[in-house]
Amino acid sequence: MNNLKYLFAFIGAFAIGLTSCDVIEGPFTEEVVVGECVEKCRKVLLEDYTGHKCGNCPLAAEKAAELKEIYDDQVVPVAVHAGFFARTEESHFTTDFTTDAGDDWDTHFGNSTAGNPNGMVNRAGYPESDHILQHSQWVQKVQQLLQSEPDAYIELEANYNVFTHSVSISSETEILQSISAPLSLNIILTESGIIAYQTDYTAEPIDVPDYEHNHVMRKSLTGTWGTDLGQTDYTGGDLINKSFSVNLEEAWIAENMSVVAFISNTNTYEIIQAEEIHITE
Repeated sequence: MNNLKYLFAFIGAFAIGLTSCDVIEGPFTEEVVVGECVEKCRKVLLEDYTGHKCGNCPLAAEKAAELKEIYDDQVVPVAVHAGFFARTEESHFTTDFTTDAGDDWDTHFGNSTAGNPNGMVNRAGYPESDHILQHSQWVQKVQQLLQSEPDAYIELEANYNVFTHSVSISSETEILQSISAPLSLNIILTESGIIAYQTDYTAEPIDVPDYEHNHVMRKSLTGTWGTDLGQTDYTGGDLINKSFSVNLEEAWIAENMSVVAFISNTNTYEIIQAEEIHITE
């Protein structure tokens, strides 16, 4: 990936205009279009439905990492551990990565039933069957959604208290385009750099004891479906402020954690904007 970083730096130095784009070939098997965005960009939520006993799931995690590498903060990945492959065992798989909200999402959208690994990009396509995507399809969907103008934007601020191991979060949602639908704001916590067992069919032995789990969903601060933003009709320029606070679990490492926010259409569940910040920055 280092060579890819240098390629991006070269492209950025010679990019002209705010709407220019470049085609990157490799390490992807498909062409990757990278657009340039300066501020208030469209961002997408990539939900990777996975489990520590899913031997093919590390391939999906690698794809999520590649997309994050290319699109930087315009892609917000979340690893949702749910379903059969996320169950704990006394032998190796003792770390419980599941959450109540993640289980509810998995049941509602049918991800683990469809067979892990798979995911959703902004939950686009629901309730049709094409809302669940294999990891080989994520690039195309991300590119498609990033080409549209954002309808809203989210500003986040997090203040971590090292003495109480707690975090206070403030959010400001700015409506950029007129929207005639109820909207919900979802706030979740994720953690990266977690070392624990993972089955990986490309490894030997296949049960890897020191696998690094990233972007793992740890908790939802707004329940399963978020908190209502309070209107059914929104006008460009509307501002909605919300505040949250949470005590972190003792085992969670704040320096490795992020706050992820996303706004969804309450009726359709489709996500119209996402944002992510690190807790300790």
